[in-house]
Amino acid sequence: MNVNVSILGALLPIFAVILSGYAFRRVRFPGDEFWPYAEQFTYFVLFPALLLQKTATAALDVRTIGPLVAVLYAAVLAMTGLLLLIRPWRTFGAKAFTSFYQGSIRFNTYVGLSAAYALFGDQGLTLAAVVIAVLIPLINTLCVTILVVFSDSGRKNWRTVLSAVIRNPLIISCVAGMLLNVSGIGLHRVVSDTLLLFGRASLPLGLIALGAGLDLASVRASRNIIVYNCVLKLLVLPLLMWTASLAMNIPATAAAVAVLFAALPGSPTSYILSRQLGGDSLLMAHIVTAQVMLSMLTLPAIMAVTLG
Repeated sequence: MNVNVSILGALLPIFAVILSGYAFRRVRFPGDEFWPYAEQFTYFVLFPALLLQKTATAALDVRTIGPLVAVLYAAVLAMTGLLLLIRPWRTFGAKAFTSFYQGSIRFNTYVGLSAAYALFGDQGLTLAAVVIAVLIPLINTLCVTILVVFSDSGRKNWRTVLSAVIRNPLIISCVAGMLLNVSGIGLHRVVSDTLLLFGRASLPLGLIALGAGLDLASVRASRNIIVYNCVLKLLVLPLLMWTASLAMNIPATAAAVAVLFAALPGSPTSYILSRQLGGDSLLMAHIVTAQVMLSMLTLPAIMAVTLG
């Protein structure tokens, strides 16, 4: 029961903020011209500030996190391989596949942090920071690559892919944060607190922008894709993560946190990234919203089984 309450407590406010963004857009407040700037500001400033601060200050011990890193990479890469294998068998187009892919591997960082702390206390928070520091560079590299290759973002060659990956602000912030962390340089407290203040604004603004981009009248047209995607993200990826955890025999709490992050709904960053790189941002918004709704049921159940 405590597991269900903590997970629901983390998810319900997020869904409420998404709906508020939809309501603001419907009443044209503060105006249609506001939303593209809000998306760009979140993507290029707020979220990178948060990632830099979190990765630079996380308690990382490279000698003990090796098996956990192997589990995280194995599950994400296995899902990537599965998605590329099933793509020719699905009828959706290339742009839709970019959203289908992002929806299958991305996770909502703040839900993960909140749930990990609620379930496992300080130990869970530390493990969550490790998961974030390890997975975000990998996932963003994979997602940017898929978006550049399959979307309308420009020429489809590896020079374009490499350039987009190198210039991605989310990847730059993660790499910079990890370098500051492992080198021992760290962040001055004033710098860290300043970045944290910027970063705290990323979640609400990203969620509101996500809600503002919704077009509920067209959800039915994509319902088959959304159903398939929710099954893969909310059920199959956690199963892959749990299988990898058992194979690597990592500690129970580390395995539970890894499964938790695999079972999380998608991130609003997916929508912003899709908008910036020419993906199907409308489908992405529908997928993330559907995942948030369904994860209110699936996430407590998955964690109850994992912890049981």
